[in-house]
Amino acid sequence: MIRKIRLLTCGAVFLTLCAGPAFPQTTPAPAPKAAAAKEEALPSADELSAKCAKGSGGKEAWAKIKTMTLTGTIEIPAMNMTGKLDVYAKSPNRLLRVVNIADGQFIQKQAFDGQTGWKSDPQSGLKPLEGAELEETKIEAIMDTDVRLKEVHPDMKVTGRTKVGDRDAYTVLTHQPGGKTVLMYLDAETGLRLGEDSEGPDPAGNVQKASAVFEDYRTACGIQAAYRVRVTTPQFGFVLNIKEVRCNEPVDDSMFAMPSTDAPAPPKS
Repeated sequence: MIRKIRLLTCGAVFLTLCAGPAFPQTTPAPAPKAAAAKEEALPSADELSAKCAKGSGGKEAWAKIKTMTLTGTIEIPAMNMTGKLDVYAKSPNRLLRVVNIADGQFIQKQAFDGQTGWKSDPQSGLKPLEGAELEETKIEAIMDTDVRLKEVHPDMKVTGRTKVGDRDAYTVLTHQPGGKTVLMYLDAETGLRLGEDSEGPDPAGNVQKASAVFEDYRTACGIQAAYRVRVTTPQFGFVLNIKEVRCNEPVDDSMFAMPSTDAPAPPKS
């Protein structure tokens, strides 16, 4: 489920904003710094996947979570804008995220109901997800990705060592549908994901790049959650701050279903 935060860091929520005029870039999050090579062999993808699973809380803890709700804020300094973030997830693979910018001036929704994906925003209206965008959303909707890392990313390959801030980390390369390349930075001690770089085509075919740093890990619902995510893209930067994580509250399946229309019903005469 914590990856539902990470997918935002890759720019999915802000595709409409990214398609608009370029804004001055904010001060970027510190990129992982290359570390001197060491002699010992790198861990295998299976070993690092198991370490990530344990560090994130373990399979037993994740198995107890049937629903998860995240609430937080978004700050976009270069645009002098702030907003609210709400993410709803239900096991095994239902997801809804809602981004509300500038007190409702921009609201974007994106969801997957276990079979169908959809999104809506003021500029594009309501539309189903298709192709690579749908396939990526299917992956993002998997609640317990961190305990199934190798299963979700079967091509993951441990490529080296580096530093993320003051933490030793391993670099892990994987690919997503549609040609997107993702380089994950996993803590060498705990296995937790400390950062992520992504590059690949957006739905319009334009190459999108994003870098994210995951910070302020805390225990929530028995698992580890990053409460702050700092992101940079070529257009701008933004910060996600998670305020609350709630688990196993009732979440109706209808929340994830694609609406019949994106416009409000006309008033009755």
